[in-house]
Amino acid sequence: MKRKVLILEDKEVQAEALKRIIKDLDEQLTVYCAYNEHEAYQIAMENHIQLFLIDIILKAESPADISGLNFIQELRNVKKYEFTPVIFVTALQDPKLYAYSELHCFGYLEKPIDEAKVKALVKKALTFPDVNDEQRNVFFRKDGIFYLKRIDQIVCIKSYKRNTKVYCVDGVMEISYKSCDDFLKEIDSDTFIRCNRYVIINQAYIENIDYINQYVKMKYIEELFRMGSVMKKFFKDETHNG
Repeated sequence: MKRKVLILEDKEVQAEALKRIIKDLDEQLTVYCAYNEHEAYQIAMENHIQLFLIDIILKAESPADISGLNFIQELRNVKKYEFTPVIFVTALQDPKLYAYSELHCFGYLEKPIDEAKVKALVKKALTFPDVNDEQRNVFFRKDGIFYLKRIDQIVCIKSYKRNTKVYCVDGVMEISYKSCDDFLKEIDSDTFIRCNRYVIINQAYIENIDYINQYVKMKYIEELFRMGSVMKKFFKDETHNG
């Protein structure tokens, strides 16, 4: 899974400077910038973030503002972010007391930003183990009821003509329609790739690939899934590099 970093900073110039430093550390990192708590929360919910850089003061006009701390306090209630590393960015004299003890802060950066310290702290934070796919779950909705499935138990997903089937190791579940794009965004795992426009597969369950006839055979499933001709090379590269 490609590592993702979220920067919450109300000043665009400061946010872009941090983004440049982080990308310079590792070009493969995906770095998001948010300029308020609402944007940051939306990005965090739609993706799987491995590191947060949070400015403690997001409303400088308010002398008592600690919006950044409040944002992380709320985020800690989300299961997948319970222990995700957080680096606070601040001009305060001593932000550590509350941040370290209550919000499990990994570290902090004082303004003005020291580029070398940013790189050292970010590099160290990204060595922390992430939540494995085996430990993650996804919700599916059917007839107004939500069902929980472990991601590693999903073999493939087929969304076609307003109908969605989720093939799991223990059977098939038909659910309310959701596009493949939405599933990929929600699952957020490099293990899952598109086989064609309507099918997403879990590479861990590939039984056989017929590149000549452009079919994929998955474990636990009798049906063969056809690769779109345009995606054939992409699919081949993904499975070989995965």
